[in-house]
Amino acid sequence: MSYVRKRVVFDTSSLIPACLHPEREPAHIFRRAILEHDVFCSAATFHELASVLTREKFNTWRPLEHRLLWLRLFRDSVIFIETTTPVTECRDPKDNLFLELAIAAVANVLVSSDVHLLEMHPFRGVQILQLTDFKQQILGYE
Repeated sequence: MSYVRKRVVFDTSSLIPACLHPEREPAHIFRRAILEHDVFCSAATFHELASVLTREKFNTWRPLEHRLLWLRLFRDSVIFIETTTPVTECRDPKDNLFLELAIAAVANVLVSSDVHLLEMHPFRGVQILQLTDFKQQILGYE
């Protein structure tokens, strides 16, 4: 079987559970993606992730220090690129930054649990998949 590394973008909604619950499946899926594929991030998407992860409401699940450590590990594990093509097609304008990143990265797949992004599948040749679909279709396990 021929193995091809995919170019992958995760949106914030798919990364929050990976950070808050490192023992659960979303975290396992993300770790496999980092090991087996090229995962991309932009300054804008990183800022979005950092601003969400530092919200006080998440203290119930993980202490801030743990979330900040996870954020540093994330930063060191992904490929940072700059976006160059503005996108305005998503119903939720805040989600356009992930579409811009997917275009800049020439991504094969954007992983999301956000309905506004999922309803755009496929977007300019980029598959937009939920975590479970990504696990089955890209990582190849149930």
